[in-house]
Amino acid sequence: VVMHPRDQEVRHFLRRLQAEVVPVPESTAPEAVTPVRPYPAVNVRDQFSVMPKVEALAVVHGELVCSNDDLIRNSAYNWSPMTAGEILAKTGIESRRYTARSLEEIALEAAKAALAHCGRGPEEIGAVLVCTCTSTRIIPSVATWISGQLGIYQTHASCDIIAACAGMAYGLSDATRILQEVQRPVLVVCVEKFSDKVGNVRPSRMIFGDGAAAFVIGVAPAGEAPDIEYLQTYASGPASQVNSIIWPNPAFDNNITVYGPEVKKLAGRYLEQMIGELTVLPDPDGAKGSLLESIDLIVPHQANKTMVIDLAKQAGLSEDSLYFNVETVGNASSASIPLAIHDAVRDGIIKAPTRIFAPGFGAGAVAGYAVMRIDPAVVAVSTDVTAGNETSPQTSGQRLPEPSPDDTQLAFG
Repeated sequence: VVMHPRDQEVRHFLRRLQAEVVPVPESTAPEAVTPVRPYPAVNVRDQFSVMPKVEALAVVHGELVCSNDDLIRNSAYNWSPMTAGEILAKTGIESRRYTARSLEEIALEAAKAALAHCGRGPEEIGAVLVCTCTSTRIIPSVATWISGQLGIYQTHASCDIIAACAGMAYGLSDATRILQEVQRPVLVVCVEKFSDKVGNVRPSRMIFGDGAAAFVIGVAPAGEAPDIEYLQTYASGPASQVNSIIWPNPAFDNNITVYGPEVKKLAGRYLEQMIGELTVLPDPDGAKGSLLESIDLIVPHQANKTMVIDLAKQAGLSEDSLYFNVETVGNASSASIPLAIHDAVRDGIIKAPTRIFAPGFGAGAVAGYAVMRIDPAVVAVSTDVTAGNETSPQTSGQRLPEPSPDDTQLAFG
């Protein structure tokens, strides 16, 4: 390594060793300034002529359960030597789901399940959008790869969107705009695989999981109200918040790293801004004083239960109004909200058409939300061991074996 440095980071390291005074890097980013005026939320009913309808939602959970005890066994002790109980208290996570399959495989499975649930064929799909921040595929993009695997001869657009934990809001926003042009269903896939990118750094490893979800967003019949009512997206902020989550990070063997205090700052900043907007926006039905009062259920990005509850309380929200599945799923970034929506239907929390507020915030200081109606009939409910069931669609009715620490390690390859 000393004689033949192979990358730029090693060269920088060697130069710092040779320097008489070790230089301290300084941020070259100027102080962040606020926009000249706020960005208003998108009122879908008022601003578009083609109304979006959620035709289907299907998900894929990781097949491997990694408990806090498993996590401790499989990570370096010198990185935050916490007990299983301390991890639970800090994050609200008891276990997370990993997969030994590729990101593309679970994304395709979710897409096929969503199309099957609403009865759509490949010839009907106008666009494919894939929201992910953990894909290692550049050419072809995951979206174009999925398009080919589904047998779609041509779309108006197939592309990947990197918006991390705000991926669902970004994807639904673009889908609603594309819907105006093509007036045919748009497939939106949210998928992440973190298990092979978190390395042995416990602060990152204790948070993230794997999973995939797919929406089919179609055209609502004439005169019917949209299922997606309001959309909003944001990005950027102080440089420290923009760089609060890094992957790949050369300083940590190219594994993902999280700087918790800055993440909490950006999440708090955005959540306060979102709640402020909802308090002044009107109830679409005209029955309540504000859009916020009309919300039936809040399904937030499943980042860190303890952190989100604290921030929600600071913003004036009650813990009872929030739904979480992060305890057993972990943080699946762009896939976390759709996975939670699915699980809320599966668990009987959503039993009838329900207006939800779905805020997301995360890496790159991105954020966004959707206010949308979820009809449980459009959700392709899957069963697996996390729901207390014995079967899974992948096992054709066979009993799933109990996961072991050796199984968990399969997901890290």
